[in-house]
Amino acid sequence: MMQFKDDIRIRQRRKQNRVHWSRVWFIAAGIGIVLAALTICYFYVSLTPMRRDESRLQRFVKTKTDIATVQQISVDHRQKTTYAITGTTASGQQKVAIVRGKSDQVKTYDRRKGLSDKKLRQLILTTYKPKKIYSANISEYKHALVWEVSYKGQDNTLNYVTLDFKTGNPYRVIKGL
Repeated sequence: MMQFKDDIRIRQRRKQNRVHWSRVWFIAAGIGIVLAALTICYFYVSLTPMRRDESRLQRFVKTKTDIATVQQISVDHRQKTTYAITGTTASGQQKVAIVRGKSDQVKTYDRRKGLSDKKLRQLILTTYKPKKIYSANISEYKHALVWEVSYKGQDNTLNYVTLDFKTGNPYRVIKGL
């Protein structure tokens, strides 16, 4: 009888304490894929209004002005939403169109009458000596066309300057945000 009990013990499978790492990797990869998909969906849905506004502004500017090709759209949410659309006409002349919010009014300016990108960069580098320039966008401030520049100062603070579009004279300077 003893022999029979020993055979039963031998034939019973022991529970393995070994971890199957392939299962762990598949589960981790599955969780990573789900999280990536959710993140992409979140950004796609959250950026939909901005894409809709950009396409609306492109159609609007092409019909109301002589700008044929839109190159850049920047937005400013100071007191009211203001859009600045930079583009070229059919003849190759660069222009800037300013649209306030969802209004049907648009103002156009000749881009050549203002500081060029190269001159603006040189002005910022020599006058304010930034470590890094984050952005330089065209906007409207108190009914005047301006450059709005944000940059990182020598003391690692965020700085903001509003410059006249034509001359580069400062309207306002904010240091250490």
